[in-house]
Amino acid sequence: MRVIYIPTVHLSVPESLYRELKSRAEELGIQITDLIKVYIMLGLKNELMISGNNARLSDGDLGDLSSRLVYIEGRLNQIMKVLENVIIKLTELESRVEELESPDIVPEVVSTRRKG
Repeated sequence: MRVIYIPTVHLSVPESLYRELKSRAEELGIQITDLIKVYIMLGLKNELMISGNNARLSDGDLGDLSSRLVYIEGRLNQIMKVLENVIIKLTELESRVEELESPDIVPEVVSTRRKG
């Protein structure tokens, strides 16, 4: 089995920025750390696009792109949670079906003990 190392970054931000991030993350239904990752990736992609193409995106375009990407991340998170719940319920249903289809041994054991 291969162990994957994931680097960790600790970040200190002002309280006002934290509240703003928290509010935005709650609106989208994602965690603050995921929101920060999205913003970092957008910044890196923007830097690559600007240096690679010498083209500049307007602040409005970046804001729109950022909002759309964060919205998509939030919706994906919601869909994943729904899917997890469906899988849990399906597993429970399979267990119940197996119980109903399996032979009922307990009454036979109880009735033989009563006769004995």
